[in-house]
Amino acid sequence: MSRPIPFSERMDILSKDKQSNLILAIDPIYGTNNLFSYVLNTITKLGKYLCAIKLNFHVILPLSFTELQKINLVAHRERLQVIADIKLNDIPNTNDVTIRYLHAMGFDSITVNPFIGKDNLKSTVISAHSLNCGIISLVYMSHSGANEGFGSSVSIQSLDGLTNTTSRFYNVFYENSKNCDVDGVIIGGNRLEVLSELSSKNLKKIPVYSPGLIKQGGDIKSALECGSDYLIIGRAIINSPDPLMELQNIYKLISHRFDKK
Repeated sequence: MSRPIPFSERMDILSKDKQSNLILAIDPIYGTNNLFSYVLNTITKLGKYLCAIKLNFHVILPLSFTELQKINLVAHRERLQVIADIKLNDIPNTNDVTIRYLHAMGFDSITVNPFIGKDNLKSTVISAHSLNCGIISLVYMSHSGANEGFGSSVSIQSLDGLTNTTSRFYNVFYENSKNCDVDGVIIGGNRLEVLSELSSKNLKKIPVYSPGLIKQGGDIKSALECGSDYLIIGRAIINSPDPLMELQNIYKLISHRFDKK
């Protein structure tokens, strides 16, 4: 029996095969009519130019277990991976139960907030990997207030308790994520200094997923140059007058990246 293909490898295969590192964040506005049909239509219409989609509480909360299963099945038929963007942040038992439910719905990967601590993050990764589900760790968000949390300083005591060093939370989160064998890290594509800093430490080549592009000021070319591997784009596409044309234009911007491979 052949071994299951891990999430990070599935992403790499699909990205190369489809010549795209674009992930569509399907975050429709509250009260969207016929939400289930809207999501399905979006996937089938735009899936050709994507390697994955990302669904958060805009979709996961209002839709049923069965509807989400059907959405993930259609996404897989379109050769897309599906990320559940819930920023999981709880005790090990709760994290494990959550992962099992999301996996049963057909999700391929889950975002996790590393504020849960290194040991909890490790157990969460083990739980997910036992189901061949990926974990993407939130290292630095893209919103304007991210610096208040992820950019804050933290004092770290040495194992012998004799010395203290100061570091930024995002550096601690990155190191913990790397040591816990996550499948990817999220770093805002509009946080170029952080992207560049952490990319210089990325010897294990952990895939970097970057939101915060276009609508939040991030520039696609700059993000790629600073270390982004996968580009997460949502509102700029789904809220445009012509989502397909907007996606095609973005696709053209990144196509040169694959010509060199």
